[in-house]
Amino acid sequence: MTTPDPDSTTNPAPRRPRILVVDDHEMGRNSLARLLVVLGYEVVAVKDGISAIEQMGQALRFDYVLTDLRLPDLDGREVVQAAHRLDPCPWVALITGWDVAPEEVERLKIDCVFLKPLDVIAIVDRLKQSPPADLAEDEA
Repeated sequence: MTTPDPDSTTNPAPRRPRILVVDDHEMGRNSLARLLVVLGYEVVAVKDGISAIEQMGQALRFDYVLTDLRLPDLDGREVVQAAHRLDPCPWVALITGWDVAPEEVERLKIDCVFLKPLDVIAIVDRLKQSPPADLAEDEA
């Protein structure tokens, strides 16, 4: 019987934060998703609110939900409300070219609003400032 070489055992890769990106603009959605994947996130990207809510109903745990406000089938606010029904609740951001009143942001418990045209560096910075609890504990 041979003893395993301790140098040959590998530690499992740490869990990558998972993001749900919801945007009906295909090029913008795909570009943002590709950038986030390159930066180490696991991304599920969908084109409408119904698809987003279906994804949230799956066994996947989303750490972040980034949703457009104006979707072809639902209002992005409905996606935000669905995200808040998850346990644990993900960090939620609204992506929009429209003004959103601060009172509405507070009422809907939106963590951040990103205005279009998107500043992807600002998005990545905010994601890094708000790591999922289980990953933040691992870094401590």
